[in-house]
Amino acid sequence: MGIINITPDSFSGDGLLNSELSIQDKYKIAENLDIEFLDIGCVSTRPKYKKIKIEEEIERFEFFLKNINYKFKYSIDSTNINVIEKAIEAGFLVINDVSGLKDKKIINKAKSTEAGLIVVHRNPSSKDIHEIKEYKDVVEEVKYQLDETIESLISEGIKESQIAIDPGLGFGKRIEDSAKLLLGVNKLCEKFPVIVGYSKKKFRNLIPLSDKDLLNLCFDSGVSLVRLHLDN
Repeated sequence: MGIINITPDSFSGDGLLNSELSIQDKYKIAENLDIEFLDIGCVSTRPKYKKIKIEEEIERFEFFLKNINYKFKYSIDSTNINVIEKAIEAGFLVINDVSGLKDKKIINKAKSTEAGLIVVHRNPSSKDIHEIKEYKDVVEEVKYQLDETIESLISEGIKESQIAIDPGLGFGKRIEDSAKLLLGVNKLCEKFPVIVGYSKKKFRNLIPLSDKDLLNLCFDSGVSLVRLHLDN
């Protein structure tokens, strides 16, 4: 899964706001890498990110839609129900809400449209997605908390076939815990498709594997999709 950020302040420095040529370049990279799925985000979620008005995120997304390439499949990375609704109307297949699905309107939209839903791990006691929490056994605790979230979603009418899970690497976790979680991701790959995103995150430096070997480790562990920045 390729990442396209329509922002001016992406943590990875790859924000494409108001840069049509760069968006086209990203499509070419995705095609060359045989990437079929693109995840589109219009708000930065880096540590200490600045919140923007709902209207501004909508404007950014509409800018992307003017440059969309329908050769690809898309997920929308947003916590904004208005943007999510526009994305579904435009043919996006998946909702990727990194805030942990706190907005019931998003759950209801997934239920009514049967869109795919990426369930991103968030510690239930956290005040925001970047509040660092302590874990004794990060793999088992994240697994348990994801199971609790999924059970709640299913009770609200979400179908199992709609669900994929994301362990939330780099969100609310010490870098050591994110590294452990990625290396133990096979324990999460039991029932639902798993999506991981480690690209350009600091904890990646704690894992002494080449990019190719880490990618192979993920797929050998049962991971369905790896989210990667589209670099030349």
